[in-house]
Amino acid sequence: MSFERYKEVKQLFGDRVQALRKDRGITQEQLAEDIDKSVEHISYIERGERAPSFETILDIAEALKVSVPYLMNVTPQTDISTNFLTELQTPVVLPSLVEPVKEAVNTTKERRSDLERLQTALGAIQELQSLANEYGINDVFQDNGGKVLQVLILLGLRISPGREGNDAIDAEKNEYELKTINKLLSKSVTTNHHLNLDILAKYRAVKAWYIAVYEGIVLKAIYRVDPTSLETYFSYWESRIRGGMESINNPKIPLSLIEKEGELVYPKQNE
Repeated sequence: MSFERYKEVKQLFGDRVQALRKDRGITQEQLAEDIDKSVEHISYIERGERAPSFETILDIAEALKVSVPYLMNVTPQTDISTNFLTELQTPVVLPSLVEPVKEAVNTTKERRSDLERLQTALGAIQELQSLANEYGINDVFQDNGGKVLQVLILLGLRISPGREGNDAIDAEKNEYELKTINKLLSKSVTTNHHLNLDILAKYRAVKAWYIAVYEGIVLKAIYRVDPTSLETYFSYWESRIRGGMESINNPKIPLSLIEKEGELVYPKQNE
């Protein structure tokens, strides 16, 4: 597939998303919050400047309340028999289109300096991972492991063995649901990509939810939320599942609700 063809397919999909969104009276801000993406990301998709991942396509379809085939029901101008999803996900970028690095590291001195910095950083990361192992985190680079470690230490918790997600326990074996959010990228807290009744029961049963709010990699706040404060969402999700859905793909909890209903436990006023 040529680069021009790839651009055409992205634009067709973007036009489709925009038309369906406007038809349902949904703003870009609302759609961004529903699928846990930035408004800029939605704008890029609708302008045909970014190809969404398959996961994002699923989230968009759910947010717009349409099936994936219906969302993908577009007609490329040049060949209606071509698989649209395949073309959207497998771009071919010609070598001539790749921009060279403007300031390449091309001297021995520069490479040696960067290698020394890398070795120093890796040493610190290895120490960080050793600390993370003590808290039940196997990989500080996976699933926000570094951020989770910071929150665990501040709260005096450990990862709960054998549990799904970032669940944690305290010294008395009380269980907690632990979530992190980067407020620069999202305004809602993600839950589970395959939320079912079993996971929902766990959400209700924990002693509390802890939501850690970051700006990039800087921790700004931690809120403690009682599960009863989230029951409106739990009940709605349960009704959808019992209504015929096997599971729900990553339903969200607005950060505004967390900030309103939650107890700020970090930073405290005297910190």
